[in-house]
Amino acid sequence: MAEFYVSNSLNSEKAVKFNITLRYFVTTQSKGDHKWVLEIGTTYSGADGNSISAKKVLLIDVEDFDAIIEDSVASLCSGIDWTPLAMDGESPYVYECIPISSGVSIGSNISFTLNDLLPSSGIDLSAVKVTLNNSMTDFDITGDIQIEGDPYEYTIRWNPPGRVYSRYS
Repeated sequence: MAEFYVSNSLNSEKAVKFNITLRYFVTTQSKGDHKWVLEIGTTYSGADGNSISAKKVLLIDVEDFDAIIEDSVASLCSGIDWTPLAMDGESPYVYECIPISSGVSIGSNISFTLNDLLPSSGIDLSAVKVTLNNSMTDFDITGDIQIEGDPYEYTIRWNPPGRVYSRYS
């Protein structure tokens, strides 16, 4: 068993302890098949004052392991009262932009990073629109961008058709 703490990015005063256990066993019914069971829980009370039921996940695959932990912890955290929450008063900002000059070729790869400082509820990309301007016309390239990162830092890239991403081209 291992212990870890989770805090809400809008409440730095509260950290909730979680326990995680990964058990390995051999089943006799399945002719000696190996099975993994993951259990994640907390003794912290839910928002309603009742205990929060632990999450048990059977038949874990290595490929899904990180996603299973993330989904289980998110589900458990949704039952916790995280108040009081700090105000998210700052907008996200562009941290890095490549290229960073004028007169850039229309065939250049473009990359920029958006950051959101804590305390923050994170960057909401649901309504993002990315346009490219060639000094005469705006082109909506939203459907052609690649997005990597997490809600507090996203890197957004656009590669012109037929080009492969390179940080320096």
